[in-house]
Amino acid sequence: MKLILDSCAFIDIASAAPTLTKDAIAAYQDMDNDLFLSVASVWELGLKRSLGKLDFDMAGAVDLLSQNGINILDITLPVTLLVNELPYHHKDPFDRIIIATAKINDMGIITSDTIFETYGLEIINSRVR
Repeated sequence: MKLILDSCAFIDIASAAPTLTKDAIAAYQDMDNDLFLSVASVWELGLKRSLGKLDFDMAGAVDLLSQNGINILDITLPVTLLVNELPYHHKDPFDRIIIATAKINDMGIITSDTIFETYGLEIINSRVR
């Protein structure tokens, strides 16, 4: 299965957060899954870090990507066009890019954000509620 991590799920996986669900851990560890991270997430995390809103080791996170076969997806023109067509259930522009990327590439999403479900995507909940 092809899965894209949202930004928060990526942080939780990178930091081995105790709040990760068993389903998220299993999806991450399943070698049959292809895992992806949008460059939008890298952009979002970098912005939050530079504003002092996030204490996160970006260099270590990049190492985690390469060590674990998580592929970075660019923001493509079809994704950008779809972002503009999506209903406004979700207002966050980075999450809208992730949603559009998942739709264009027929992916599920690992996320704790329940709003993602309103877009008709397969969701793997990443955090214990």
